[in-house]
Amino acid sequence: MESRHKRLGIVDIGSNSIRLAVYEVSAQGQYRLINENKESARLSEKINNEGVMGRKDILSIVPILREFQDICRVYDCEDIVVAATAAIRNAVNADEIASTLYAQTGLKIDILSGEEEAYYGYLGVVGGMEIENGFIIDIGGGSSEITLFLNRELVSSVSLPIGAVNSLLAYGGEDTWSEQNMEDLRARVEELITDYDWIRSHPGLTLVGLGGTVRALGKLDQRIRKYPLRVAHQYTLENESIDYFAELLPPMPLDKRKRMDGLSKARADIIVPGLLILQAIKEATGSIKCIVSGTGLREGLLLKTMGAKLPSIAEVVSRQVDALLSFHSTVSPAHLERVRKHADCLCKVMRLDSSEAGEDCKKLIHVAAMLYKIGSGIRYHQYDKHTLYWLTHAPIGGLTHRESILSAYIADYRSSNGKRLNVGEYRSLLRDSDVILIQQLGSLLQIAVALDSSETGAIERVEASFDHGALLLGLKCRSQAYLEIRQLEATAKNFKKVWDVKLEWEMTPSSIH
Repeated sequence: MESRHKRLGIVDIGSNSIRLAVYEVSAQGQYRLINENKESARLSEKINNEGVMGRKDILSIVPILREFQDICRVYDCEDIVVAATAAIRNAVNADEIASTLYAQTGLKIDILSGEEEAYYGYLGVVGGMEIENGFIIDIGGGSSEITLFLNRELVSSVSLPIGAVNSLLAYGGEDTWSEQNMEDLRARVEELITDYDWIRSHPGLTLVGLGGTVRALGKLDQRIRKYPLRVAHQYTLENESIDYFAELLPPMPLDKRKRMDGLSKARADIIVPGLLILQAIKEATGSIKCIVSGTGLREGLLLKTMGAKLPSIAEVVSRQVDALLSFHSTVSPAHLERVRKHADCLCKVMRLDSSEAGEDCKKLIHVAAMLYKIGSGIRYHQYDKHTLYWLTHAPIGGLTHRESILSAYIADYRSSNGKRLNVGEYRSLLRDSDVILIQQLGSLLQIAVALDSSETGAIERVEASFDHGALLLGLKCRSQAYLEIRQLEATAKNFKKVWDVKLEWEMTPSSIH
């Protein structure tokens, strides 16, 4: 059968590295990353004092682009989008660089303005995270983009001509950073943002961090804290952590930085200037914390290329769930939708939707209901174990780390009938009341799955009510629904244990009026 999916290559020629991302896109507009490659280039270092990149250095980019082209051919990419950022943008001979690369490779190079770079970063962040208001800081090798968004709309942005690589060249010491080095860089950042009042006019917002500096700091912080979830995206860098690293790393010898767990040797020198820029912007914006984003420029370029509409905050997670199902699910979509509707109905009857955790419950039961069987895409037998591993190691991007763990264990709950709920190493990510929440939502999902055990829609309609200490289910059935009834009987005992409520049901043939 011919696949209806197409593939696109996105190449980001940055100031520090050149990256390729290959995406697979469905006919409905869902997408997933299927290949990624990076080559360190340090292009900012190849601009001479006159602001010119020499021909030899221009041609050094060609083999990288040609290899990326070969990768895209292997993956049958329909198109390759190539964007260049600060190093080439700021070069005096930017047009010559672009024309030379085109002549050598046949790839059209789109040199992004600073405003365009900020915009695509904004698209990548807002398209992939449930966040209403905030600042975005994208620290590259040759520039740093600051963006303010309110009600998920871009309000203001600026591209500063200062990044981790060119700051190292301009202000860094040969090995360690002196107090004077640090002060000079901070003063330069302050000078560059002086005329942008909006940067200081919205204190208390979240700062979303893009780029290698922020990701590296997140990994370092996770190692120090022995954080159980090794996922950078959605990780929270507290202000105290940023300040801690700003004291720890600059005076540390380069050789020692290279040996730090979680920090690549290639970034050991530029982590310091990137960190100092981040700290300066964090203090200027008055942000309460920094959240690491794994999506940014390349995802923004993809969305623009696809002509995709940005999701509302309520659509972010559901779109990501749909994308996961589109590419990986072996289960009937109609069955999953029935399970979701049943679970949603049960939450309402048991008043979880109106509880203090109401909005959390709606989101968590939706994710768990739609993805409880996603592990069968790996192997049907023990699909519950595959699902749990999947959702805890490659979680939905729109969920916080706590929500990812909750949804994973809610989806897994029915496999053990509630007998072995052990969140283990992830307990530190949860609240004290979350184990009870997993049990409550997990037991409701267990019933919802039981109501369509055959995956045929044998039970056409469910009317649920709560009366005199019992959850009553009125079932309109088009058959005897043998499998469904057997599974309901199996879930009733655990439901009573969790809720201290009986589970009762009454069947009526749907042909009777």
